[in-house]
Amino acid sequence: MANKPIEALIKCPFYLKLTEDTITCEGYINNTCMLTRFKNSEQKKAHMQENCFLENGGSCFMAKSLFRKYDEE
Repeated sequence: MANKPIEALIKCPFYLKLTEDTITCEGYINNTCMLTRFKNSEQKKAHMQENCFLENGGSCFMAKSLFRKYDEE
């Protein structure tokens, strides 16, 4: 599977899967997921380096909102 090496770098606990131009994460609403589509794979890679590869999702807005959700529960 071609994506396995890059997926091994992901530290965000909400990550689910990726494609060439998308990242799918756990959704804010129970039993849903959020899909982020990028204009190109370079933008997706930059986002992943700045967020997905960092502990707790870096400064990703979606990760922060999910952490707040679980803190409130």
